[in-house]
Amino acid sequence: MRYYIDRLKKIGRMLDTHIDEELSLLQKAFIICDLGISVVIYGSGINDYFQYKFYKRRHVDKKTFIVHRKRMKIIKTMNAEIDRRIFDNKTTFNKTFSGYIKRNWLDMSTTSLEEFKDFCRCNNKFIVKPSDGSHGKGIRIESVKGEEKIKPLYSELKKENALIEEVITQHRELREFNPTSVNTIRVVTLLKNSEEVEIMTANFRMGNGERFADNFHHNGIASLLDVERGIVITPGIDMMLNQFIIHPKSEKQIIGYQIPHWNEVVATVKEAAKVVPTVKYIGWDVVIGDDGNIIIIEGNAAADPDISQMPDQIGKWPLYKDYILKN
Repeated sequence: MRYYIDRLKKIGRMLDTHIDEELSLLQKAFIICDLGISVVIYGSGINDYFQYKFYKRRHVDKKTFIVHRKRMKIIKTMNAEIDRRIFDNKTTFNKTFSGYIKRNWLDMSTTSLEEFKDFCRCNNKFIVKPSDGSHGKGIRIESVKGEEKIKPLYSELKKENALIEEVITQHRELREFNPTSVNTIRVVTLLKNSEEVEIMTANFRMGNGERFADNFHHNGIASLLDVERGIVITPGIDMMLNQFIIHPKSEKQIIGYQIPHWNEVVATVKEAAKVVPTVKYIGWDVVIGDDGNIIIIEGNAAADPDISQMPDQIGKWPLYKDYILKN
């Protein structure tokens, strides 16, 4: 019973958040019924229904979106379950993709106090990440303030089994959008055979305020990129579907921006996509360093298609459909 009450409360919040006009009880009842139909027929989740505006769409439009059921079909068809764990654990991921990480890091579960002290001498400020986590949850910045603070901090991080990484200095142009966050590029790849990797979609993601992460689910902004040229082709949007042609904090124009070193970004993720060939569908989070280095932050073997469909409100299932159905 509690589950259904929570679901109804969530639907109520979504109605208030995503629909501007005042709704009568009859209109709300109609939307709730339509949501139920969408869950059964299309496999939609509650978030899918509202963020893709299913309450306004015809059948022919709804079936083109990657909603929960189709996302699970892509993941189960393309990605071996046992090898998805490589991407779920940040320590395992960093070890597997060590050639693409290009930053210093330590697994605190196996790190000695002396190794931690050496790391702190080179990095008086660093990123702390839970070894298992998503959507940027639990990530924070720690600063080392005096030698006497190192041992207590070491004990704390040891208990957390945390992963720590040096702070990345990103490319000047990307930093200008939101200086307090690392502003990343999400590139989704599909390994079609042992040699053919296709770029399915790509996004530019920016922070929007004081958070040091640009995560879309935590007040971030995302725009869609032209995968051939690396140019921003949609306004930025946030989770509330607010649109931004100009970044609200930096006032830097978003739409039309050319991602620097785009060809190198594409070449890097296509190469990385072949490292674990049993995991064919991956969403890569990439940073361009201030020296032009292409740095992979992480790979997501269950990449959420929301930021690839929300900016232009165009379903991306046709990009995958033929290939998924024949596998």
